[in-house]
Amino acid sequence: MKPGDLVKWTFAKTSDTFNKENKFHMGILLHPEKAPQNSWSILLSDGKIVHGCKTEIEVIKESEDR
Repeated sequence: MKPGDLVKWTFAKTSDTFNKENKFHMGILLHPEKAPQNSWSILLSDGKIVHGCKTEIEVIKESEDR
């Protein structure tokens, strides 16, 4: 994972309580966060910025190196 990657972010992916319908959002990885390890700030398609851990993030398309 690296900044600029297109991702699918699913909050509480494995939870039967918080996300029963397994809803997800598309977004772009902005930058890694210090804690918890392997977590990221993500810019969602609706303009919100969220914090997601690696278990909630699926890379759809890697950003191209320029």
